[in-house]
Amino acid sequence: MHDNYQENHTLRAKEAANFLNVGISTLWRWSKEGRLPPGIRLSRRCTVWRVSDLKEFVSYQAQANETRL
Repeated sequence: MHDNYQENHTLRAKEAANFLNVGISTLWRWSKEGRLPPGIRLSRRCTVWRVSDLKEFVSYQAQANETRL
């Protein structure tokens, strides 16, 4: 699923939301709540996330869900 993304690339909000398979409002809410790794602010209206950080987030969430079962 995430194999097409290179580790050193960055994704804008819409792309990051697609990467995580969530809506863009969920992405921004998680960011505001501190659940996501912090994005990199390029300008006042442009934030990007590193693919490597998003992959790490997905991996951590998967492990956390496995331990709850």
